[in-house]
Amino acid sequence: MKILYLGNSLTLHAPAPELGWHGNWGMAASSPEKDYVHVMNRLISRAGKFIEYRVGTCVDAERTPEDFSTDELDSYAEFDPELVILRIGENVPDEKAGAFGEVYAKMIRYFRQNTHAAVYAVGSFRKNDPAEEAMRLAASDAGAPFVSLAHLQDESYRAIGEFAHEGVAAHPSDKGMAEIARTIFDRIEADGVFSAPVVSGVPEEDDKYEGIGVTADGKPVDCYKARVSAIPFNRVWPGSQRPVGQTELAPFLSLELTKGVDFCVNVYETPRDVTIRPLSKNVRAIVNDEKVYFTIREPGQYSVEINGRHHNLHIFADPPETGNPAPESATYYFPAGAHRLDERLALESGESVYLARGAVVYGEIESADSENVCIFGRGILDGSLVNRVSDGFGDVRVDGLVHFTRCRNVRMDGVILRDSALWTVTPINCENVDFRNVKVIGMWRYNSDGFDFVNSRNVTVSGCFLRTFDDTVVIKGLYFPDDHSVEKMNNENYLVENCVLWCDWGRAMELGAETRAPEFKNIRFEDSDIIRTTHIAMDIQHGDRAKISNVVFDNVRVEFDDSIPVPIYQHTDDQQYDPNADPNYCPKLVEIVIVKTPYSQDEQNGTVDSVRFNNIRVLGNKRPAVNL
Repeated sequence: MKILYLGNSLTLHAPAPELGWHGNWGMAASSPEKDYVHVMNRLISRAGKFIEYRVGTCVDAERTPEDFSTDELDSYAEFDPELVILRIGENVPDEKAGAFGEVYAKMIRYFRQNTHAAVYAVGSFRKNDPAEEAMRLAASDAGAPFVSLAHLQDESYRAIGEFAHEGVAAHPSDKGMAEIARTIFDRIEADGVFSAPVVSGVPEEDDKYEGIGVTADGKPVDCYKARVSAIPFNRVWPGSQRPVGQTELAPFLSLELTKGVDFCVNVYETPRDVTIRPLSKNVRAIVNDEKVYFTIREPGQYSVEINGRHHNLHIFADPPETGNPAPESATYYFPAGAHRLDERLALESGESVYLARGAVVYGEIESADSENVCIFGRGILDGSLVNRVSDGFGDVRVDGLVHFTRCRNVRMDGVILRDSALWTVTPINCENVDFRNVKVIGMWRYNSDGFDFVNSRNVTVSGCFLRTFDDTVVIKGLYFPDDHSVEKMNNENYLVENCVLWCDWGRAMELGAETRAPEFKNIRFEDSDIIRTTHIAMDIQHGDRAKISNVVFDNVRVEFDDSIPVPIYQHTDDQQYDPNADPNYCPKLVEIVIVKTPYSQDEQNGTVDSVRFNNIRVLGNKRPAVNL
């Protein structure tokens, strides 16, 4: 937690030998550890918060409020605090109380508007009724809690007799400092600022990940297991059940984020290198006593990589659930705990599924020729019980975790999708599709793509996380011999935004390779992070007849580290992956090709027109290729 203490001499005073004051902390504490700032920090640390703090003074706002400008606060706002303690008021002349109150309100509003901080206004330690009333009214007007210190305004809390100078002795003693800190802390704690976040518990039937220790705001939390690809070693389509020896387990946890949460991670080995992705989030880690500390301040999805990419911790920090139907109104409601579906759950028009936080539902969901269907919540839909047999697909029906066919008004929000046997989510011939804050993880099997949109239109994918073993977000045009209407529908009006993508094999953002449709048009990928990819970050692989136009990649950040494993096809059962096959390998950044592939079904070639790449940033030392 980043805390700003902004005050006067009670908060910080430089040495003043002429006054008999030789400290450089809150006057008149006997040592820095005894002033209210440091006492507060200890109290907050015991509440489970990992603290960064800054101390500043704004005495001019008290003495000459008519000359004070909030521009003087800019450097404090740059610190980006989560909590501001505004503790002034003793030096306000009675005749300037009104002007001071106006400035006080401006200061509160400044921090509320320019930071994400909770601002607490703290009253005067010395009795000053005009200033106290002005602060109280200003705090109420500006929407900040007001903490009164009126019960400490007597001599028993002052440093009388400890300093010869009356002005210094009028400041809080160690006892007074401790009571100031306790009073402020108790109010903030009562408001829930230090309360533990709501974290998804792991059901007994779903083994928790054992190779890591994690605390959130000082409280131990359990992590789920996800099986992920350890090496980019693949078979050509259709493949079979992939050997588990090519995979590894990775932990993940899910929580609701309404304020900054401080994490401590112990991987039971010396942390030599720590990277928290996306890099654009600027989450800084501190290593102390063999543990990794960091703070997550905004909802999103994060990868915590300690000593490399393997066994990384995934953190899904959800915003509060809003904008969805009431959970109790869902047609199918799954509370916390483990549940097993005996068959694929088929949704009819107007039906919905709610997966509560802490729920793990083993099974798959589909809907056909329906409208107004919704899958939402914070639980997990898990496909691990569906196997791909050794002789291809055999008699096992494998349509992936979620399958929509010819549906309208489809919504998914907040859920976690784990371990699909094939493509994870496939909307085919669908309209008005809205996926928000969906997390896809545990995709290790052959062809376990993320979102495969097939001949659909009016699609929004916003704030989602996908880690897949094959293409991550892909738009396709397909031919089905038993349904010729599929290929007649355009892919059009797509927005993929604010997503975090990790592609363990294939392409992160793709059109193709199958492009059997009249047109692909009005497609945007924007404001997203590709934190890892193997073949190509952004591409159009055009193998059929479609006219592709008006495609935009805007403000996409692509991360490459110094060690990227080279993707290799496995041709025989006894072939082993060679990690040193190409130590300088780097995926391509962009590729646009018109080329026949094994999946092409049209005789004629299509066209590509009006493709724009704006504000594309590459983060890392590699120099990826562009092939247009």
